[in-house]
Amino acid sequence: MSNRFEILEEYQEANTELDRLKTLVASQRDRSRVVTLYPHLKERVSHLSEKCEQLDMLLEAINASED
Repeated sequence: MSNRFEILEEYQEANTELDRLKTLVASQRDRSRVVTLYPHLKERVSHLSEKCEQLDMLLEAINASED
């Protein structure tokens, strides 16, 4: 059971960071003439999106196995 909570906590942390980075990307797009996008930002957003999807699937599988 604790494993489920650790996965949930990791998912929430990754999702929070993903939201923060998406907001940063959006604000940089608005100021694209002034601020240069960080080159790794899009890669980090992509990585976090994939991580959140994988953790979400894992949590769904855990919930399904408990039913």
